[in-house]
Order: sequence, then C-alpha cells, then structure tokens
Amino acid sequence: MTVDEEPLYYRSFDERDKYEEREKSRMSVGEPRSEIYKEARAPVEIKRMTGAGRLVLEKEELEPLRKVSPKVIGGLFDRVDFLKTRIAEIQSALDTRKRLHDELIKEIDVDIGDKQMLLSGLSNMDDIRDFKMDISTLRMEKRRENVQFWRDLVQLTTELRELMEEFQTESKIANLFQELKSGE
Repeated sequence: MTVDEEPLYYRSFDERDKYEEREKSRMSVGEPRSEIYKEARAPVEIKRMTGAGRLVLEKEELEPLRKVSPKVIGGLFDRVDFLKTRIAEIQSALDTRKRLHDELIKEIDVDIGDKQMLLSGLSNMDDIRDFKMDISTLRMEKRRENVQFWRDLVQLTTELRELMEEFQTESKIANLFQELKSGE
C-alpha cells in the first residue's frame, strides 16, 4: 500500500499535513467540495459475464408461409400442364420441409444431450444455472419448430389439395375437349 492509499489515521503527522495541504489547494482552485467527494467515491460498476455462449432467442412471431399462385394465361391445356408442375413443386416443398424439420429436431436433440452430459460434471452453481437455461431455451426452440412445422405442413397440404382439385377439374374438361377434337 502506498502512502496515498493508507487510511488517514495510520499516517504520521507530517503526512497528514501534506494531505490537508493538498485538499486545501484543490478547494482553492474553485472546485466545490461535493465534486471532490464525487471523484473519490465514484461508483464501481461490476459486470458479471456468465454464459458467454448462451443461446439468445428473439421473440418473433411465427409467420405462416406466403401463398404465391401465379395466374396462367393461355389455353386449357396450358393450365393443366401448369397445375401438374405446381403439384410437383408443392410435393417437393413438403418433402423438403419434412427433411428440414427432421434435421433441425435431431440437431436440437443432440445439443440438449450434450448440454445434459456437461451439466452432470459441473459444480459451479452459476454454470449449472446457465446450462439449465440453455437446455430450456433449446427445448423452447424445439417446440417452436414443431409448431412452425405443423403450420407449414397444414398450409402446404391445403394448397396441394386445392391444386389437385383444380387439376382434376381442368383435366376432365381438357379430356372432354380432346374427345370432341378426335370425334370431329
């Protein structure tokens, strides 16, 4: 500890006189007494950094898929071909969404398993709390993914069903015209 850091009652009389002179000179400069004490007692901010690798999930509203069905300009047969293409695209999107869902759920399950294995070896209460919060966050993400998957699946199957109904109707009409052409 230096002389300046020692409490006043540990200092010799000579050091006390130097201290008082220094304080008087500060006061004579025009600095108010309250400013001197503010400098001496500046609050110390203690920042505690825990869980540096924590998952942070933004609370965003789940948004349904946007249905974009372009209108077909052309003949009846063009419409039938277009509907076939759209049905194939929707079925492909359903398969892709199912595969993506399975991959996401597997990754989340692996992350949860890893965190639980690491949790058993921890002894620091702060680390244990952080890991439990991470596990809880991962489970919440898993639930959100399941809900979003269900919404996407319902919307895509509904759109697929509508397209298949249109396709059946359009193909029946196209077949009638095909028979009329061949019967002439």
